[in-house]
Formats: sequence, structure tokens, C-alpha cells
Amino acid sequence: MKGLQDMGEQERPDERSDSVRHARRIVLKLGTKVLLSHYLSGGKDGKILRLIDDIATYMKKGYEFAIVSSGAVGFGMQLLGLDARPSDLKKKQALASIGQALLMQKWNELFRSHGLNTGQILVTYDIIENRKRFLHTRDCLLTLFRYGAVPIINENDSVSVDELKFGDNDTLSALVSILIDADLLVLFTDTGGLYTGNPKRSAEAQRIGYLDKIDETVYRLVEDRQNAHSLGGMLSKLQAAQRCTQGGASVVIGDGITPDLAGILEGRDIGTFIKADRKFQSKRKRWIYFNSKIRGKIIVDKGAETALLRHGKSLLPGGVTAVEGKFPEGALVGIYNNEQQLIGKGISYYASTDVEKIRGRQSGSILKGEVPRFYQEIVHRDNMVVIKREE
Repeated sequence: MKGLQDMGEQERPDERSDSVRHARRIVLKLGTKVLLSHYLSGGKDGKILRLIDDIATYMKKGYEFAIVSSGAVGFGMQLLGLDARPSDLKKKQALASIGQALLMQKWNELFRSHGLNTGQILVTYDIIENRKRFLHTRDCLLTLFRYGAVPIINENDSVSVDELKFGDNDTLSALVSILIDADLLVLFTDTGGLYTGNPKRSAEAQRIGYLDKIDETVYRLVEDRQNAHSLGGMLSKLQAAQRCTQGGASVVIGDGITPDLAGILEGRDIGTFIKADRKFQSKRKRWIYFNSKIRGKIIVDKGAETALLRHGKSLLPGGVTAVEGKFPEGALVGIYNNEQQLIGKGISYYASTDVEKIRGRQSGSILKGEVPRFYQEIVHRDNMVVIKREE
């Protein structure tokens, strides 16, 4: 805890400033509470108007912004006078359908005064599972940028079911950041960032201005709260930030009730900055990295683990000790060591039944006809992402 407190005090301004001042493609995530505060004020909330002004100003300088916007269910609740978010899926879908039109109406009104257009994109998790849909969504977003429009992205809550849901829009914002090769993700929330304690309960809680990475020490700081309108919390923001930084974009978690986008983009000490960890050059690897719904497990021995983690090798049949689950050829699979730790994931050239036939064997000993198509590798390194593990 002491190390985090010191980190919050020292800030590392140069690294933060260099990162955000060079950012040109930015994803902004605004939650339900932020938008409803503007709606309930009758449109007189100057704080969100200031945010729109900042977006318009920086777009004239060549910046590109995509907005991940919660609020469809919340707006539906407000229109129907409901105080509590229903648990019934059908009711939530209906509320999302009612509220979505109003949500986009509000965004259009906000940007119209600056002569800017918006484009609505509603997504479900199958854009991750289906690579073609992943790429088509990416193309649509990039084309909106070329038209000078602001994409407004939301989960398609009116048709989503559990197996097609992202879980929350923090996760969705991390996906969008990776999808469009964003430089920076700004997660606006109802606090000033991440603190060493609960700032509403302890005067000694200090804001953490800079993080090299997110690990278990950071997660232990979270005392999460949700309300009747929203799903997310600080925990979901940290999880999204971790995925986003590992995908190559830096993150700022900051105050969305009084947002200061200009200050963030100028590198000022606002919120909590988490630096980017790595950048996937391959679009295929970016897709593999973010897709969390693996179809099966391939267990490898110590030699194969070392080859994958330290030397960037492909996964060969000889290093496989076991197969769990049934999956077809071309499925996304998890690669685990003997301690059942996930060390990588990738696209399998073989179905699970064929992996079982050839596991533990040298490629030269596999006879023609044993498997429908013979490949030297089970998972090629070009179709694999190694998961970085903490030592």
C-alpha cells in the first residue's frame, strides 16, 4: 500500500504528458449517471456542454473521438418513472429499446451546435467471436472518422442475451480502443480516479495519479459500489483498463461529473493514468487477444511452455500433454501449462479429436491419413497471443 501511495504522489509527469499529448485517436466512455445528470437538468448542465466544446475544439486540430455511451436502459427508466433497474431480461430489453432513441437524440442535439454529425453503432459480443464482423465493425468506425463524424457506440441491449453481452460498457470501451487502434481511452466515472482508499469514507485516501500496470495490489484497493441505473464500478474500469493497456492504448480514469477533457489531453495531473503495456501489430492477434470465449483447452509440458513464453515458438504436437473440451478446426483455444495457468490462446489448426490423436508425438511420426489435413503446428505463432503472467 505504501508503494501505491508514493506512486500517487510522484506522478511521473513526463511519461504521462508525452503519452497523452501524442494521442490523436481517443475513445471516451461516459456512464449512465453522467448523461442522466445532464438530462435531468433540462439540458442546462454546462459541464457536459464543456466536454462537447472540448471534443469539437480538438477535432478541428485533427483529433478523432469515439464515444462509448451507456444510458439506454437508464433513459428508458426515466421516461417510465422507474426507480430500480429490473432484473427481468425482457423488461431490460424493452427499456433499452425505449431509451435508445432518446439517447441518440440527446447526443445529436449536443453535437449539432458545432456542426458535427454522429453515427450510431450497436454491437453484441459476437463481433468478437466472428472475425469478419470484427473487421466490418472496424471498417465502419474508421469510415465514420473519415467523414468527420463522432461514432456513438453502445451495446445492443434491446436484443442482447447473456451469451452475447459484454457485461458492461467499460469492457466494450476497451474493445473499441483495440478495434480502432486508439492511442488513449478515457473512462469517465463519478470519482476523481483511483484512490488508496474510499475517499468518501476516509480523508486520508489519496488519489493515485500514475500506474505502470494493474495487478492484484491495485485490485485490492477497490471497494466497489453500483447503483440502480448502472452496472459498472471501479472494478470493471480497472479490468477494462488492464485489457486496454495490454492491447496497446494508455488509459485515464477520471471525473465525468465535471469532465476536463482538455486538461487530460494537455497532460495535466487529472485522474489516474495507466500507461500502455504493449502494442499488437497484427490485427489477427488483436482479435485473438480480446476474444475471451475460448472453445477448449490444450495442456502443454514445461518444454513447450518455455518455447512459447521465452522464444516465441509455435505450439507443436510433441509438447501437448492433454486436451479438454470439444472444438472444431479453426476454433479459438486456450493454452495452459501443467499447473492449469493460461499462458496463451490461439487458433487451432486441428479439431480436438485430432489433437488427441497426435499429442505428445513428433511431427515426423504422424502418418498421412491419420488426420484430415496435416500441419506441422497445432497453433502457429502468427495465430497465437502469449498471455503475460506476473512473476
